[in-house]
Amino acid sequence: MSRIPSIAELAGLVIAKEAHPVAAHTSTDENRRVDSIKSTCRFNQIDVSIPSNRRVDLKEASCEIEITVVTVCFNPLASGRREVFLKNLDSVQAQEGVNLEHLIIDGASTDGTLEWLKAYHNTKHDIRILSLPDKGIYEAMNRGIALSRGKYVIFLGSDDYFHHPGGMLASMTRIKEFGCQFTFAPVRFSDKSIRHNPQLAPQWRLHRFLVSWCFSHQTMLTLRSALLSVDGFDIAYRSAADYDLLLRLIADGARGCFVPCTFATFNVEGFSKENRDLAIQECTQILQDFYRYYYSAEMTYDEVAYIVKHRVYPHRYMYIYKDTQKLIRERFIGVPGGLKAWLSRWFNYIKYYLKCRNSSI
Repeated sequence: MSRIPSIAELAGLVIAKEAHPVAAHTSTDENRRVDSIKSTCRFNQIDVSIPSNRRVDLKEASCEIEITVVTVCFNPLASGRREVFLKNLDSVQAQEGVNLEHLIIDGASTDGTLEWLKAYHNTKHDIRILSLPDKGIYEAMNRGIALSRGKYVIFLGSDDYFHHPGGMLASMTRIKEFGCQFTFAPVRFSDKSIRHNPQLAPQWRLHRFLVSWCFSHQTMLTLRSALLSVDGFDIAYRSAADYDLLLRLIADGARGCFVPCTFATFNVEGFSKENRDLAIQECTQILQDFYRYYYSAEMTYDEVAYIVKHRVYPHRYMYIYKDTQKLIRERFIGVPGGLKAWLSRWFNYIKYYLKCRNSSI
């Protein structure tokens, strides 16, 4: 049974907010044509005529929407996140150069969130809202996949936001350039620090994507059909389902391209940080399953836990690290190259080899 619900299960429950017509800056025929196209892309309710025994095909997406930004929330006002949630809404509306929608999946909040959202009027892009009880954040995200009308989907937490108005355009530009299924980019922490240098990050983060999460899902613009192909998020996980999704996308043949733009701000005080032990346990289980499936490596839980904790492979599994480098070159494209990248890759290889030889298991 699919983890992603059919659109007919959720149809009729979605509140749609029309985008305000975009005023033309000039009276040229081209601007009038663009405004005319935009005005025909507005709607007030979900089409309920789609049969419940099948998923929505991409051809049924309305109005050539390129991107659906999915935001999941539950009682954000009661938890004191009204201001950052407003920043989230404004940042999506501020995105330029792309046709997108903002899909908000609310877990049946009881703090007035739904009424507050209905009163929001800064709608340059369409906003749709679903308020329904759920079993957790990943079930809500799967509902977002089901209801999305965009060809690409990105997940932005209610306490995260885009600090750069060109982030979605930059991501779409890279997708069109490389023909990849998802993007990834550097991210900024909510404490204003930069997680890593946009030009150097891929060399020293990607080489260990099979020992830890190497970039934030707030920068992952993902082809909707690819998400459907792997059946969305596994709701059995409470903290690390996004990491599991990435590995299943890779196992399914997806390729990601690097976006040389830091456009998303990530709140570091999320569920995964508050439940770090749970996140580590889930990552360990996810990696154990991936090694078994992708490499036919029957690692014990303790061996994988060692890899997660120390971010280094035991010597007898060094072949996995070597293959990881090949996998990175095949599946992660558009990464800055040159002599510096080559030296960095070999430096990491030597460092890992020495650490693996000295590993205790």
